[in-house]
Amino acid sequence: MIFSSIQFLLFWTLVVYLNKFNIIRSPLSIGLIGLCFYSFQGLFNFLVLFYIFLIICLSYRLIFKTYLLIILTLLPLIIIKYFNFIFTSVLQLDYKIDFLTSTSIPPGLSFISFSAIALIYYLKDNREKFDINLSYLYLFPQLIAGPIVRPKDLIPQIKSLKENLNLYKDITLGIFIFSVGILIKVFIADSISDYIDPTFSNLENELFSTKLIALFLFSQQIFFDFNGYTLMAIGVGKTIGINLPENFNAPYLASSISDFWKRWHITLSSWIKDYIYIPLGGSRNGLFKNYLNILIAMIISGIWHGAGYNFLIWGFAHGLFIVIEKLFNKFKILNINIYIKILITYFIVTFLWLFFRIENLDDLRLFFQNFSFIDLIDINLVFFLFLILLLNYVQKFLTINFLNNIFNKLNRIFCIIFSTSVILVCIIISNGSSQKFIYFNF
Repeated sequence: MIFSSIQFLLFWTLVVYLNKFNIIRSPLSIGLIGLCFYSFQGLFNFLVLFYIFLIICLSYRLIFKTYLLIILTLLPLIIIKYFNFIFTSVLQLDYKIDFLTSTSIPPGLSFISFSAIALIYYLKDNREKFDINLSYLYLFPQLIAGPIVRPKDLIPQIKSLKENLNLYKDITLGIFIFSVGILIKVFIADSISDYIDPTFSNLENELFSTKLIALFLFSQQIFFDFNGYTLMAIGVGKTIGINLPENFNAPYLASSISDFWKRWHITLSSWIKDYIYIPLGGSRNGLFKNYLNILIAMIISGIWHGAGYNFLIWGFAHGLFIVIEKLFNKFKILNINIYIKILITYFIVTFLWLFFRIENLDDLRLFFQNFSFIDLIDINLVFFLFLILLLNYVQKFLTINFLNNIFNKLNRIFCIIFSTSVILVCIIISNGSSQKFIYFNF
């Protein structure tokens, strides 16, 4: 049940209605709603998530080492997502687990696993009731693809649900933010997908300029798709009295790769920093150890996104560019104009997305096999890149702060009519079954 489906719209409407009359405004009810929501994803998916919750409960009853709890929490993710890759690609064994081959990764398993690990660390110093933990793990707006919210930020909100909600303003604002999210998902991300999917499925026979356009469009698709989902999640959270954090802040206007990761998937970047980079030693213990920690953290980020050498290379490359930037800054190399930095950063990020989009490394060869410099000076390609840069500028207006300012200037009745109309039009255009969000794969 994805956010841009008619099933979710009905589910959400029922939740808001019950919440309005104070019927379900408690941690236990929020947790049970999350259970119902995830049950739509299938019994197997639900059982996997419930297993993770049981591990959290075990931490109360039995004395487990933290690392053991983390291993038990990650076990479903490791088995379902990585076992066959380890057997076939890493160990070069002619062996696959048939059940895993025919089983798709439960939507949001990576996000849920990371949230559970954050909760395990939090519970070391904070004793919470089972219903609080249940509602934290099963909070349905962010259950499938985040954002990943720290327990110390989310649990206080869960405990004060009844005081959090300003019914008229928050529900109206939530619907407005949701409408912006579904608008960019259906009209931009899905439209781009319809254009580029045939190109990436036929790399061998396409012109290099066509493939280059498809790659730059993919950079836009993945932003608008994931940011669209995040805005929808934030909007839904608002309607039940939960403030979820911003996950994007105009990432393609970043002036460095380090800056990009402060703007892109912000909650994942924070999680990697808090639970991997800093425990490894962070910036302590000298430059070499600092740079090594950056590389390890980014490689783990890459592996988290998928089981394949392409994701490992993607994470390593981002880490390597961050290290190079730090060296350049340390020795004051290439002190260039900020706008040139933004362009260079965007081109680097876009080309690295190629490792994210291709299914295997052989596709990388196919992408560049008919490379031509003549294609790069094509006037149509230059005009296209200009339009892409305009789309990047539009990202400035897709932040929660900007949308809040717009909302505060609108008449509330107009806002409700406009937002509900946009949502209904998007669902009708997508036939109530918009394309699956890209990050549901992770």
